[in-house]
Amino acid sequence: MRITTTLFLLAATFVTGVYAQPYPTKPVRVIVAGGAGSGDDFYGRLIAGKLGELLGQQFIVDNRPGAGGLIGHQFVIKSAPDGYTLMLGGSSMTGTRFVNANVNYDVSRDFTPVSPIEASPFALLVHPSLPARNVNEFIALARSSRGKVSTANLGGGQMPFWCSVLLRTMARIETVDVPYKSGAAAIVDLIAGQVDSYFAPSVNAITNRHRVRVLAVTGATRSAMLPDVPTMAEAALPGYDLTTWRSIVGPAGINREVVDTLNQAITRALAMPDVRDRILKAGSEPTPGTPEQLAKRIADTVERFGRIAKQAGIKPQ
Repeated sequence: MRITTTLFLLAATFVTGVYAQPYPTKPVRVIVAGGAGSGDDFYGRLIAGKLGELLGQQFIVDNRPGAGGLIGHQFVIKSAPDGYTLMLGGSSMTGTRFVNANVNYDVSRDFTPVSPIEASPFALLVHPSLPARNVNEFIALARSSRGKVSTANLGGGQMPFWCSVLLRTMARIETVDVPYKSGAAAIVDLIAGQVDSYFAPSVNAITNRHRVRVLAVTGATRSAMLPDVPTMAEAALPGYDLTTWRSIVGPAGINREVVDTLNQAITRALAMPDVRDRILKAGSEPTPGTPEQLAKRIADTVERFGRIAKQAGIKPQ
């Protein structure tokens, strides 16, 4: 009897020890549904590096671009919900379902919200040769030229697409979409004068102000890095408000203790002066928050893109 009891206690101690090990006990993969050098890649590597320092395990960025983010999204959804596969998820993933008929998942149901990371407006940039020095003049030019003003576009579901759709819908204008595979190619052609306009990330506006004209930012408030640039609402279109954001999510069903460990580490990372400085220089604002706040942000953005799609008559293809 004593032997049996002793063996039972030893087994219980062994099992308890195994399952009581603090997360993480092995490397964690962070999926980035964009290519190397993209904005998502920048933030993915920034946060992964800091999580590795804070939690004592490698957080390895795994780039899986393609199909407007679907390849990376679907990989994460199908992964085990053990906290060892995460994803850099942004606002664009919430709008994909309204333009792409191949989307068979629900971002509010099929991902576990972990933590917000950053938020920033986009900016309406035009080539200096375009006779439009403000948004009202841009709208007037688009109306008078009957669809001849060109706009760089990265495809359905991406932020430049939604910014352009909202502008065209609210201002009742037409522009000619010029498709690009990357934001880097779009900004190069804008600077060269091959395309008239582009809704670009704030960092493009900051670093290229001497080469392009910045007409407005897309958020509800002015950007701290572009304080002299009006919002679209201030400039011409009251109610115009589109802000991009990024976060860390995982497959649905991750244990709450793991989520809390990651959330607390990300919050600590975003408070570090070097991290904050790099985010601000990229034209963004650090946005620490709870998983519940991220879940609300996801739901609100889905609803926002849904309304824009309905008003513009956009249907999944």
